[in-house]
Amino acid sequence: MRRTSIVVALTAILALSITASAIAQPAPPSNDSRDTPVILGPLPATASGTTVGATVAPTDPPANCADEAGSVWYQLAVGAQVPPSIAVQVEANGELDAAVDVFVKQRSQSIPVTCQRTDKHGEAVFAFTPKKHTTYLIRVAQLLNSNSGTFTLHVFQPPPAATPPGAPLGAEGASGSLARVVDVSSAYSAELTAGVSYQVNLVSRIQGCMRLAIFAPKTTSFESASPVGGLSCQGYRLFTPRLSGRYSLLVQADGFAPGAQRYHLQLAAATAAQTAPGLPLGNYQRVGGYLNGSHVGVLRLYRFDVTSRSDLQLNLSTGAERPFDLELLSQGGRQLDCACGDEGDQTLTYTTQPGRYFALVQARDFSSGGFTLIRRSRTITRTTVLIDGARYIQEPPGTTASIRVHVTAGASGPATVEIDRFDPVAGWQFYKDERVNVVDGSGSMSFTPPSTGQWLVHADFLGSRGASPSESGHSRLLSAGPLTDQLTQELG
Repeated sequence: MRRTSIVVALTAILALSITASAIAQPAPPSNDSRDTPVILGPLPATASGTTVGATVAPTDPPANCADEAGSVWYQLAVGAQVPPSIAVQVEANGELDAAVDVFVKQRSQSIPVTCQRTDKHGEAVFAFTPKKHTTYLIRVAQLLNSNSGTFTLHVFQPPPAATPPGAPLGAEGASGSLARVVDVSSAYSAELTAGVSYQVNLVSRIQGCMRLAIFAPKTTSFESASPVGGLSCQGYRLFTPRLSGRYSLLVQADGFAPGAQRYHLQLAAATAAQTAPGLPLGNYQRVGGYLNGSHVGVLRLYRFDVTSRSDLQLNLSTGAERPFDLELLSQGGRQLDCACGDEGDQTLTYTTQPGRYFALVQARDFSSGGFTLIRRSRTITRTTVLIDGARYIQEPPGTTASIRVHVTAGASGPATVEIDRFDPVAGWQFYKDERVNVVDGSGSMSFTPPSTGQWLVHADFLGSRGASPSESGHSRLLSAGPLTDQLTQELG
């Protein structure tokens, strides 16, 4: 009786285990087998799918690009009218990593055409050249070490490749969307005049690089012609044609960026605000403007002259945390300094030699907003101080000395003269300072030492609107009479 109870209990446990196992295993999708694919209708065709519960049949062909696990199948028939190419795009959801194959169905055989794995974004996209009267099988298989999941399959005919000259580009530019492999280019055209500089801005915020190629007039094929300019990555440039005529501008998708690659292209003639000679920027002049990195108003160029060796300060105010760059350029266009890479207000300081310079304010990362720029140039000065025309002098007690301050470059402004006395035990001690007005590089004051001893004089030129501060070295005054032997005099 006991043995019978044990057998009954084990049988019940086994039945529950089998039932739980059956419940845990989802049913395979309806298109789990090559023999029951989902039939795709006329292009474009879109289908949602899943690899949850999918299996692999012993007769399934291996993938050429991965080790696959469960897979599902789709079928596409091509008739007598053959498109130039067919694009296949799979967008995997969740943590599904997959391999996407295309096969020619030939009786019981599956002849491989192409294969691609989904990338880090869960996308696989490619195109193949079909043949007429051919049936194709498309397989989506999860990788051997991947989680199962859902996906979306798109099968469509890619748009034809762009051809010159392209649609006319209006004053406001043109916007569009491209995709790698399956929609790779768009063409536009514009009438340009030789010798006139044009601003070109290709705006795209993708994590990658959309390219721009500019082709000369009368180009008949983008494949056989070489561009005369362009951009290797979206952004701004100045283009000056050598010939007048209708130029073609070819926008090209990034070959690796996933999904839709949206862009805006604009072209406009440059003015003195964007190219030489630049807008004049006077000393202490406040100028303002508005930059729009999403259009052609990307930068402002300013010019100024420096007539003497100077301390330059450029102050850029943006009123917000805008990513604007401030650059100092030489007459030859060499970057001398740059307050770049930060956001908000920028300050640039530089020691300039006599010459011609440019200041450039440029929007970064397609940002937009207003700004104010102020230039401050102050001549670098050198200050000297002399006592009765000498650096060191001895004068009898009670003599009034003339202290003269000299500042180079004929500068005018306030100066401070400090006078120290010498203590043989404690060293130099402050005595007093006086303000001296320097006019055309010269200022003076009188000083009568109140006692015998050593006196030290130092001058600080405090600077002015047009001249930088500077300080002198030291000059010394010994207030004393001739050396005498006091004891001899008393005895005598």
